[in-house]
Amino acid sequence: MVCVLLGLSGAVRYWRELQFLSIGSQSKNSPFPLKDIPNLLGTWRALEGAETVLDPEIAKLAGSTDHVLRTYADDQSGERVTVLVLYGPADAVWGHTPDICYPSSGFKAVIPSREIQIPLEGESRSVPFREALYGKSLGGATMLQEVYHSFRNAGEWRSEMGSQWKQFRYFPGMFKIQIERRVKTAKLGDSPAQSLLARLVEEIEKRSASDAAASPAVVATTAAADLTGK
Repeated sequence: MVCVLLGLSGAVRYWRELQFLSIGSQSKNSPFPLKDIPNLLGTWRALEGAETVLDPEIAKLAGSTDHVLRTYADDQSGERVTVLVLYGPADAVWGHTPDICYPSSGFKAVIPSREIQIPLEGESRSVPFREALYGKSLGGATMLQEVYHSFRNAGEWRSEMGSQWKQFRYFPGMFKIQIERRVKTAKLGDSPAQSLLARLVEEIEKRSASDAAASPAVVATTAAADLTGK
């Protein structure tokens, strides 16, 4: 009887591992090509000829299987921002936050990162992002960068994903939005870039199949037990 039970347990685990491999394979690519994100988002317009790509080594390090890197200008304020939208395996993407990446590039935190809520137009909900201000000395002057970022996994937006690692096996794909804007004064507040963040969130949600429904039901039935550690 014991041998039979052990054999069944091993077979179930093997079957589940195959399910996880299948989920990971299906989620490797973005639900839609990120280049399809519109060049016109509200009052923000992508500058012609300003789209570029990450260095292949940096893209690999960041976990990117698809990304888009553009400069957008606001027709109202004239402000310009650099926009990075990235998709890749959750276990590779979640740890690449500005708090880690900017100091490694010589920047220092002028205002430490903090979570804010970005309201979505025409909806009664908001999405969490982290905002921060970094500075770097260049030729006797200080270059200031205002930075925002958030992640989307399992159909949910979070400004940090470290506490959600248990769900990555069931929902292995992750989006990341990061925006940076050069500013002249060391303060954070009502940035014009926040309206662009809302537009990007709306586009990703509209164009993505539901991540939360992507996992086979047979695996989902075991997810709750694993996520609670039982």
